[in-house]
Amino acid sequence: MSRPDDWPIGSIYTICLKAGGQFGPIKFINTCVPDSYLIALYSCYQYEHIASFFNSFEKLRALMVFLRVGMNDAAKASWLYWSQFSVTKNTSEKDKYVIDAWSDPEDHLHIFNDLLVSNDKMSKFKHLGNVHALGFNDLNPLLALVKIHKGMDTVPPLYIEDDYYRTLELQFLLMSRTSFPNHMIVANRFDRWVLYDNEKPSYMDFNPTQADFKGDFIIHKAGYVKTQNVPIGVAEEGYCGTVPFNRS
Repeated sequence: MSRPDDWPIGSIYTICLKAGGQFGPIKFINTCVPDSYLIALYSCYQYEHIASFFNSFEKLRALMVFLRVGMNDAAKASWLYWSQFSVTKNTSEKDKYVIDAWSDPEDHLHIFNDLLVSNDKMSKFKHLGNVHALGFNDLNPLLALVKIHKGMDTVPPLYIEDDYYRTLELQFLLMSRTSFPNHMIVANRFDRWVLYDNEKPSYMDFNPTQADFKGDFIIHKAGYVKTQNVPIGVAEEGYCGTVPFNRS
């Protein structure tokens, strides 16, 4: 299912990040990882407390503004600049340059360095993988980025409490497919769960609780957003690890 034609401007369904792109004389190639990150972060931006958080940080505020007004290549250019990708001469075209964004999700984490807070109270996430907690201060993590353990073949918990009993809800999954392991895609939750692939730029329905994480999808990173809604009776344990994103 693609996005509704009458969906409001600025919603997740109006954001269409196609593979590649160009900003001025600079072309982008192999952009599946940054494209997936941008879609994931924009899905988080729907929440007022996350929007306020992102807007307080110049880099993320600029990205969200560019996406909201349809300046997608400007958003990509900013992300790649802050990710410190090098510009090389494109010998196939006169006076053109190229940024090759071939990368792992971990190669982009330094963009968030200024937003990192202590992980001391995030022990309940550690069975999933390495956790990066983001927020205004150590006492109030608003977003958790989790590098999923190798071999994980089930959906991560939809809700997890930190050590202060604050609930964080699964918001997005950066994934590849076993049939195409070198290509990153993203599943995220907006009004419903959807799957986005920059090679086929449309939003397809996706159910994380029914997806095949043994034979079809490989999870690389999960994003959790703090929520005020505390679910009752949601199981959090019984999950085990993923295959790393293969750039070779």
